[in-house]
Amino acid sequence: MARTRNADAYNDAREKLLTVGMNLIRSGSYESVGINDILREGQIPKGSFYHYFDSKEGFGLEVARHYHAQQLEGARAILLDRDVPPLERLKAFFQTAYEDFEARQFSQGCLMCNLTTELADEEPAFQAVLQTNWHELSEVVAACIAEIDKADIGLDHLTDSEAADWLLNSWSGALTRMKATRDGTPLRLFLKSTFKERK
Repeated sequence: MARTRNADAYNDAREKLLTVGMNLIRSGSYESVGINDILREGQIPKGSFYHYFDSKEGFGLEVARHYHAQQLEGARAILLDRDVPPLERLKAFFQTAYEDFEARQFSQGCLMCNLTTELADEEPAFQAVLQTNWHELSEVVAACIAEIDKADIGLDHLTDSEAADWLLNSWSGALTRMKATRDGTPLRLFLKSTFKERK
């Protein structure tokens, strides 16, 4: 009779590996991260990787989905909170992201940005997942923008969807610059420009 796998322990270990992979890829790149690096950081026995994932590509796709699920949950909690004025929600969404990068000493980029830059034009499987992830995030941002006078953020010439895409594109560009400068200056410029901050 086959031994019954402890489902809780299996799921915990798998979740741990996804979190480790997420942090390693954010700090470096998908290509630079080896399976042994993932197992070592996750303190999972060597050779156990294939108990949890079929391949490194399968792992990378699951990491992208895992990161996106967390990001989307956080975005919805902030952007769809009807108890807060919509412009304040939009600002809080980006400000919260800024604070997360600040806590990481601006040394880790956005995983979706990193994977998009590294793999989207070469790996069809990643391209499909990342395109879906960006679209779903943009939809949540657009739902908040629909409640805003877009003139307040200088985007009244765009549709809600276009404005959401423009903001995410601009933020992603700032994140790319952040990885080069290793400080928050590009992100602060985005916030200052978008929300007319004077500090």
